Amino acid sequence: MQFRERSRVIQVIRTIYDPAIKRGRAEVVARLDKDDPQLDDDVRSACSPDELAEVETFLTERAEMMSREATRDAAEDLAARMRMAEAYFRSGPDGIAGTLAAEIFTAWDDLKKAMHRAGFRKEKHDH
Repeated sequence: MQFRERSRVIQVIRTIYDPAIKRGRAEVVARLDKDDPQLDDDVRSACSPDELAEVETFLTERAEMMSREATRDAAEDLAARMRMAEAYFRSGPDGIAGTLAAEIFTAWDDLKKAMHRAGFRKEKHDH
């Protein structure tokens, strides 16, 4: 099976040997919504059990990769967001500042522990 990601869909493609042309021919087996890929009855009936397992593996690995990318993107944006939060707290308290501060302190403590366990110490500024 091959998988092609287009703007809004993931194409599931099977290559089958065509004796008339003496080579493989690509056949689109299914089109999945890229934002919410679901294996409906049409996809399940169009695929063999082995192909279905391959599609499920692809979707699982794709979801894990997208999650890792989102997590990495959040880490990359964190310093800039922290600067914005600094400006927010410097501008004076409002009705939710106390609640936000408590959540931020808890999250910051958890983040510091995770960074410490990963080998990043305050004195290390490797770029």
